[in-house]
Amino acid sequence: MNREELYRKIDDYSKEIKSEIIKMRRNLHMIPELSYDLPETRAYILKELKNYDIDIKENVGQNGILATLNFSKPGKNLAYRADMDALPIMEENDIEYKSIHSGKMHACGHDGHMAMAIGILKIMYELKDELSGSIKFIFQPAEETEGGAKGMIEDGALENPKVDFIFGSHIWPDIESGKIGLKYGPIMAGTDAVAIEVKGKGGHIAIPHKAVNPIVVCSKIVNEVEGFKNYFIDSSENAVINFGSFQAGQTFNVIPDTGVMKGSVRTFSKKTQEIIKNKLKLVIDNISQIYGAESKLHYIENYPPTINNDEVIDELKNILNNLNESDRIKEVEKPSMGAEDFSYYLQKVPGAFIFVGTYNEEKNITQEIHHPKYNMDEDILTKTAALYSKIFINFF
Repeated sequence: MNREELYRKIDDYSKEIKSEIIKMRRNLHMIPELSYDLPETRAYILKELKNYDIDIKENVGQNGILATLNFSKPGKNLAYRADMDALPIMEENDIEYKSIHSGKMHACGHDGHMAMAIGILKIMYELKDELSGSIKFIFQPAEETEGGAKGMIEDGALENPKVDFIFGSHIWPDIESGKIGLKYGPIMAGTDAVAIEVKGKGGHIAIPHKAVNPIVVCSKIVNEVEGFKNYFIDSSENAVINFGSFQAGQTFNVIPDTGVMKGSVRTFSKKTQEIIKNKLKLVIDNISQIYGAESKLHYIENYPPTINNDEVIDELKNILNNLNESDRIKEVEKPSMGAEDFSYYLQKVPGAFIFVGTYNEEKNITQEIHHPKYNMDEDILTKTAALYSKIFINFF
């Protein structure tokens, strides 16, 4: 079967399975689960996977699933990641497939990610006798929490067979429905967590000179941090350091003993991360010394930045041009300050993280991810699965 025949078969079959994939996405949407605790989601995915003659490994990286589809001849080994976990959000959509788990919602599109992965599997399974190599589907837990990608890598998700290229997607409401967002280099930020404990000396609000006010110390730290971007970081670099929590004191006329600030650092390079980390400690130590407080910095390095391989992006563009699908390419101009643990895979294997557009005003699909009324344009599910299938057969 030549390439054109393969493409026609992909298009035809993707239309046949459209209603099935939409139903699958809706079923998964109704049973959102958090982090590693995914019994219903895993059972649903495993039941579907066991319909195919593929290699299935359960409980990889705690609760992850690997499903490897081997083709008829040796060749390149690809991988596609789909995250499974949801968010602790109360859904506000008035839809028949609304979450049945109170306080939990697929508000980040992971239900769609899983459905697309199954769509790709269904399509490529039909072509297995015509292709070379393999494709490994990685159903991963805990993207929203602890970074389940690390555990899956440690458990051998990228081995046996060794993965040559890896791909992942995120349904993206800022991009027009059906478009594919591509970007060279960093596409999502690295994210670190910061907690600053300040120990002062409590006292009466009217005699501050006999106390050490941790609120004042914390305020001075925030003021100094505001200048980091202007004075210490290259103007061409994007970075964010901001605080989302400040706890100190209980009443209007008492200076508290302690204060705690918590925040986040977002960067796109190790160099910028180290600058912020070092300057933050210097500022905290010096301000605390001036005001007579004792302070401790807890700096937790979390997900690294998600950095696409330039050669893979080049190849994706070439393939889409050859498929006469270049009009679907959306150049992502600026990386997102959000973070993704897909970054861990890209540190090990060349690949690409791709935004799949779902913005559609006619269908009122305009809400951002992590919103209680978030939804997606379901027409993209099999259209994107078909496009990925065509891309993948050109990577073998």
